[in-house]
Amino acid sequence: MPRLLVPALLATLPALSAFAAEPALEARLPLKPEIRKVLDNSCVFCHGEVIDGKKETRGDVDLSTDAEIKATVTEIGRFKQYILEDKMPHKPKLSKRLRDNAELQARLTKLKADYDKNGEKAVLLAWLDDVVATTGDKKDH
Repeated sequence: MPRLLVPALLATLPALSAFAAEPALEARLPLKPEIRKVLDNSCVFCHGEVIDGKKETRGDVDLSTDAEIKATVTEIGRFKQYILEDKMPHKPKLSKRLRDNAELQARLTKLKADYDKNGEKAVLLAWLDDVVATTGDKKDH
């Protein structure tokens, strides 16, 4: 019986490697408390927060935990590019249910103001200082 397990395990290794985070991201996990604070304050609202029983995951990215970041952020260079281009936080790309909710819109407006006022962009860019920002053919966030 053990002889059958070895080929089965070897067959699963390529599939498991597909879930491995890229080295530049892996090196940044676990997140430092100041980065977790910025993500929780400015990003999780659209990328991982449960609102009215439904989890927000715009662009299939979930930033709510280190494990979710590792599983859903496939290109840290693209993440940096969105920050550089001020695409995040970005009001027009919200889900319809968030766009249609005045209370959530007010929360987003405050979140964006706090992001700017608190210099959170600079904190994220310092965290990603050696990451090369990338663009590409992938559908824009």
